[in-house]
Amino acid sequence: MSTEKDNITYTEDTITIVLENDKEVECDILAIFPVREQFYIAIMPQTPIEGFEEDEYFLYRYASDGENVELSDIESEEELEAAEDKFEELLDEEEFNSMEDK
Repeated sequence: MSTEKDNITYTEDTITIVLENDKEVECDILAIFPVREQFYIAIMPQTPIEGFEEDEYFLYRYASDGENVELSDIESEEELEAAEDKFEELLDEEEFNSMEDK
């Protein structure tokens, strides 16, 4: 599945975003997850972006109607903290599950 809308191209594993300087950045999708009634997406650029640390991930609000994908900025610190906490919880679960498989 591949979807394109505005400045976002989405496949099941990657998403391309366009930065303010019109530079396209291909990102890996790390997770799409809900917090309360809002979905969020965690993405990581495949190549370093000037001004950001390598391996830094980004969180956005996420919405999809099955054909179109929309990302929007997280507007409050409280909302960002809730999304970060949930994503870190997912990472901890994944790490724990990978330890169990060994």
